[in-house]
Amino acid sequence: MRKYNFRFVDDPKNQNVGLSVKEIQFLQKELNLKFPETYIFYLQNAGKNSNVFSVEKDVGKLKECQHLLRQELDKEDLLKDEDLFCFKYDKEYETHIGIDFESFYFLNLSESNEELKIYLLHDRITNLDWLGYTRELYKEDFIQFINKWTEIKYNTNKKLTIIDIIFMIILVPILIVCFIYEWIRSKF
Repeated sequence: MRKYNFRFVDDPKNQNVGLSVKEIQFLQKELNLKFPETYIFYLQNAGKNSNVFSVEKDVGKLKECQHLLRQELDKEDLLKDEDLFCFKYDKEYETHIGIDFESFYFLNLSESNEELKIYLLHDRITNLDWLGYTRELYKEDFIQFINKWTEIKYNTNKKLTIIDIIFMIILVPILIVCFIYEWIRSKF
């Protein structure tokens, strides 16, 4: 079993800061939940501040997230008997349609903790004129999810391609010519 292979990034301007064991225990007690080991590890390394994917740590807001998630899932008749933990809720007003788009990020604590899955329930535009939208529910591996967003934000797996090399071969002489031109212009 792979364990805790999150791709954390050391960003001096935006450091990951974890929660203490006591802070995590407090959250579990107040929410009356038992977090999976993988999620606890994530909180210990990036629970207070994550430079990629932050999570809510205010108990009042977390309780409100739980309530809103349950309302939305009940409307869709989804995951009725599951023990869920919504750890992030985003709401963004879409001016083209004139409505709020919501995203719920949550864990299904009723599932096996072998490979932790993150669930996402969100609104998505369904056609090109921006007049239609649908609610989607999908899940993916939690560690892969965090690593994917790390790669997107920090380009951690960027490999040099032939196109990149060709671009640099073309760009470098142009930059040299521009530099020489500016230098000559500044002298005269």
